[in-house]
Amino acid sequence: MIRSNRGRRALAAAVTTAASLATLMTTAPPASAGEERCPSGRLCVFQYRDYKGEMKIISSSQSTLGAWDNTISSVVNNSALHAVLNVDANYRGGDSLVMDPHNGGVSFDGSVMGQLDNRISSIRVATTAWEASSGVAWMDWWPQEKRPTGLPAAAQFGDLNNDSRPDLLERADDGRLWYLHGYSASWDTPPKGVLIGGGWNAMTQIVRHGDYDGDRNEDVFARDRSGVLWFYPGNGRGYFKPRVKIGSGWNTMKEIKAVGDITGDGRRDLVARDTAGVLWTYPGNGHGWFGARKKVGGGWNAMNRLVAPGDMTGDGKSDLVARDGSRGLWLYPGNGRGAFGARTKLPYAWPSDAPVFSVGDVTGDGKSDLMRPIDWNQLYVYAGNGRGGIGSPQADMGWDTAERVHVF
Repeated sequence: MIRSNRGRRALAAAVTTAASLATLMTTAPPASAGEERCPSGRLCVFQYRDYKGEMKIISSSQSTLGAWDNTISSVVNNSALHAVLNVDANYRGGDSLVMDPHNGGVSFDGSVMGQLDNRISSIRVATTAWEASSGVAWMDWWPQEKRPTGLPAAAQFGDLNNDSRPDLLERADDGRLWYLHGYSASWDTPPKGVLIGGGWNAMTQIVRHGDYDGDRNEDVFARDRSGVLWFYPGNGRGYFKPRVKIGSGWNTMKEIKAVGDITGDGRRDLVARDTAGVLWTYPGNGHGWFGARKKVGGGWNAMNRLVAPGDMTGDGKSDLVARDGSRGLWLYPGNGRGAFGARTKLPYAWPSDAPVFSVGDVTGDGKSDLMRPIDWNQLYVYAGNGRGGIGSPQADMGWDTAERVHVF
């Protein structure tokens, strides 16, 4: 990655070669007089250096530039979009300039930026850096083998498209929700994510754990910023039917988890921890709704993360995992009556701010596992042993993204 400075401005841009793209994040100083020609909220290219000559506003990706091909000498990004300016048509190969949203201006002069002067032939814009750089908006992952048909009912969850394999949901910072199915015909070609829709950054909690309305499809619950809890019934193909309002006042809950059946009646339930540290069970009625809540106990404000892995102990009852801020991860075995037995500590280091989640059995051995994102392109898998323990972390779940995402 190469940075260049021109005058007082530290250019928040990068010149890269071929597919080696990069994104810089800097704070731009006040714009120069020439840059102010570009309207607020727009991406503009200019005929000459220092933002002079004719100006063209770019509002969408352009694989070829027509009369503007090989004529651009400066650019200003005042928009909320990421932009990649390529020296080759169709966004392929060669040198590229990557610009963050509200980047400010770059003039193609000097020893670094001069190599782009009058050479730009295509421009790609997108709401995320990953999509702008790669041309794809999805995150990929390399899932494991097919889940055995004999998996206990308490652990059968995570499958959004009814192919007997666990799937992922991924929400990007721009609010788009992606479904990442757990099957690929080849290890060399990971399955592509499927866009479910946008606007999901309005939700402060998104949880799932199998079928809650009796149609044998995995469902999702989401709480919006006003505290309303919504039920999104799955259609068995990775998408959702029209949502149903469950109720208001859920913003009094610090954390909500869909945990499966913890009451022993064959219907899947929710648990929620309120701001006072009390854990509550909301027994499901099998139709997407819940009965009167029941208090599990207090003192749960010591925990900063709840995880619903299904049955980790092999007794057919759904369990709960919780992480405290100082001592690690704990397994609370379900007793099948809406409460939990004596906890046991799980091994390995669990950073207090690191996400931990579960989509059931991802290793294909019939036992529920835990997962943890490590960086922008890797998931650790902690394989459950079916007796309440987990194996050492295995970095065998690859995923491709340059964006900060939330995976569940």
